[in-house]
Amino acid sequence: MTYFDCIDRLLVRFFHGYGKQIARKPLIVLLGSLVMAIGLSLGVLFIQLDTDSIRLFTPDKSQARDESVLLYEKYPVNYDDYFPSRGKGIFDQGSNAIAIPINGNNVMKDDVIREILHFDHGVQSITVQNSSGTTFNYSSLCAMRQGACLANPILQAYSYNASRVGEINVTYPFYQPTKTSAIFVGASLGDVIIDEDSVILSAGLFSLNYYLDTIPEMQKVNKEWEEEFIHYATDFASEVISVSFIVSHSLEKEITNLTITILPYLIVAVVLLSCFAVASCLVADWVLSKTTLAMLGLFSASLAIGSSTGLLCYIGVPFNIVAASMPFLIIGIGIDDMFIMIAAWRKTNPQDTVEERMGHTFSEAAVSITITSITDALAFGIGAISPLPAVRVFCLYTGVAVIFDYLFQITFFGACMVYSGRREAANRHCITLAKVVPRHEAKTKFYKLFCSGGSSSKDRDTLKSSCETALMTFFRDHYGPVLMTPAVKVFALLLFLAYMGTAIFGLFHVNEGLEMKKLSGDGSPTHTFFDYQTKFFTEYGPPVSVAIHDRLNYSDPSVQRSLEQVISDFENSEYIHTSNMTEFWLRDFLKFLDLIHIPKERRVNEFMTLLVDQFLKVPYFSKYVEDIIFKDGSNRTEIAESRFIILGDSLETTHQQMEMMTDVRARADKADMNLTTFSPMFIIYEQFVVVRPLTIQNILIAVGCMFCIALLLIPHPFCAVMVTACIVSIQIGIIGYMSLWDVRLDGISMINIILCIGFSVDFSAHITYAFLSTKKCFDGHDQHHQKLSIAERQAVMALYSLGMPIVQGALSTILATIVLVFSPSYIFRTFFKIMFMVMILGMVHSLIFLPVLLSTFGRCFRMTSEQSVPPVYTTSKKVDTVDGGGIQQVKKSICTQVNWEDFTMTKCTQTTDIAMAIES
Repeated sequence: MTYFDCIDRLLVRFFHGYGKQIARKPLIVLLGSLVMAIGLSLGVLFIQLDTDSIRLFTPDKSQARDESVLLYEKYPVNYDDYFPSRGKGIFDQGSNAIAIPINGNNVMKDDVIREILHFDHGVQSITVQNSSGTTFNYSSLCAMRQGACLANPILQAYSYNASRVGEINVTYPFYQPTKTSAIFVGASLGDVIIDEDSVILSAGLFSLNYYLDTIPEMQKVNKEWEEEFIHYATDFASEVISVSFIVSHSLEKEITNLTITILPYLIVAVVLLSCFAVASCLVADWVLSKTTLAMLGLFSASLAIGSSTGLLCYIGVPFNIVAASMPFLIIGIGIDDMFIMIAAWRKTNPQDTVEERMGHTFSEAAVSITITSITDALAFGIGAISPLPAVRVFCLYTGVAVIFDYLFQITFFGACMVYSGRREAANRHCITLAKVVPRHEAKTKFYKLFCSGGSSSKDRDTLKSSCETALMTFFRDHYGPVLMTPAVKVFALLLFLAYMGTAIFGLFHVNEGLEMKKLSGDGSPTHTFFDYQTKFFTEYGPPVSVAIHDRLNYSDPSVQRSLEQVISDFENSEYIHTSNMTEFWLRDFLKFLDLIHIPKERRVNEFMTLLVDQFLKVPYFSKYVEDIIFKDGSNRTEIAESRFIILGDSLETTHQQMEMMTDVRARADKADMNLTTFSPMFIIYEQFVVVRPLTIQNILIAVGCMFCIALLLIPHPFCAVMVTACIVSIQIGIIGYMSLWDVRLDGISMINIILCIGFSVDFSAHITYAFLSTKKCFDGHDQHHQKLSIAERQAVMALYSLGMPIVQGALSTILATIVLVFSPSYIFRTFFKIMFMVMILGMVHSLIFLPVLLSTFGRCFRMTSEQSVPPVYTTSKKVDTVDGGGIQQVKKSICTQVNWEDFTMTKCTQTTDIAMAIES
């Protein structure tokens, strides 16, 4: 016989003694844990909210972020001669509004343009004051070009006069008011329909941009102006157009509001869980019911939430919107652990003292929740090293909360169980605490229904059977035996194959990337704005700056040809727009020289003079001043570096956005020149690139760690393999099915996938540990179990022991998160969807697949003694004298108490002994 349970036996022995110690001094443990919880929870007074949506969902070591610092130092944004293609995009202060006609689908009508002009006039009139009382309006805060705020190209084409709409034919995407000038209008209109001459026939949406001069000393005033813009745009009433809008800190405001508004959902979840916990712990016996203990279990989880949050706030770890999901999760975990503890108590012998019962309870339940708490904390610990700040902070908060939940389960809740056990031993009502009589001694129906319970000293032997709930006996007498039949096992196999087939199908249809609109609340102006932008303004992608770091002789025709080849290579990308959208000073400079008929000899000899004194002084080409870095600064006699700007093509999906960034970087790397590519949007796109490898990496590391933990704590390597197989199966199901439920693989879902690893272990470890801890002796429900093998009987008794708490735990977690279905946030709804899937899949694996697997292959290993446990006590019930006293008939009740390792059941059988009476 081989044993693999040395660590398990040490834990059982330790927790058996620990449980007895708590039973001796519960008040000290109770007060000590409360004092610690209160002291740590006060740390929430120092909470810091992190609402930087860009930083939260982009990697720490961001290539794009590093490149932005480099390029903006070399090519600073000139807000006095501002060009949006050279701005910081999402990092620039300002506002953007999209106008949609209420009636019809064409904004290119005089009444719609008139209403847009009315809105624009209102924006121009917004005023704010700084701390010294100076008044600022948009014209004094805006980013300028040639001494004036940037004009909207469509309104500029109509000379800000709605009556000219029918007079002027605006072409798309460029409008040429004169032969020598062109205005790009492509980014100002959405859902555009044009004729064969590129004249706009209709457009469904109209975009207005208001750029602010983003200099440090004006940022506070700019933010106040943005706040006033929000008030104005929100209150803007029109029967012609509706307006959706954002400002530079809209997402920050949205995240702050969503983080705060989650509190009512948490309150509803607590109420639902309270009702569920009380109902689950309520039986027909008012002494054996544990309604108060259920509420204390919920309170124990709340102590863990407060303590972990307070501790991390004390040390300065910022709280974010993703971490706001943590309380829902910890409440579910806490309730699950509570059900395991109560289930273990129910299986102890009621004739034992409270001290002994606590020892047996902890030797079973504490070991089980120790395994699951270690694996949960380890899973979150792996997530806490993620380069995504949102993932890291969530895992840190949740991992610490899991540890505190475990500590409070074995301290605070353990002490509460002692007092509950004393109440039960004293035959007191679970709510009123009044002493009551057993049900069969009740004198009235009312008393029997609402007050009676427990047992008297006369019927203490039968009390154990009343501890069993209907669900426990259902798993033992009906569900388990049916599941062990060959036909049902074959059906379970087919069900598993169908499950895996569908999941694998879903794996090939996973969408990646976190869309910006998902960070805002449903129906908010920000969400609506991003929705319109994603659907109708994707014809033109983001501008990408390509910096040339080599010091080149730009006057050399061979260098010019080499540069043209490099640029053409970028333009040949399927993700880059045509060459007419590329902005390169050298191209336009050579065209300019052709226009003014400069001969080739002068182009080489007077290259710098012609560039500086003529080309760059033309207003239309003044933007190129920002694209050239001169070696000698203001003297401008030699070029040190320069850049060109390409425009992304239509990028409708996050996958295309990711591919565009990857493609242009790859083309830059293979070029013969030292190039750097950058776009402000790359900082967002980078999370699309890292999410998939990070998810795979975290899953592989976590699964490997979980296998090692299972190998150490679950006393047989075969069962450690079974647990690991269940983890992998559930993870495949989660990722596959989430794609079929409209959940993308992004930073949000990656967090949930990490936590699912811990829950996968919880389900499989509970059943596997119970299977191994079950002796081969059987209490003899013959009509149900006669045909079952030893391994099948062990699987049935594992279901009997833990089927009910597993169902309770899964349902409690679903209840804890189901309120998030009604949340306006994608973040919280995703949290519910994945938690719901892992609970359902976890139950299916632990209650169907795993028992079938263990019962089928369990015969391959031997863990426990072949002998049954002998009777613990034998009592004589009745002695009668037969045949005048020569022979006695002794009726004995032989009661075998089977502890946790042997099903934890008490079975009494009647025997009759015949013996000779010895007369004195």
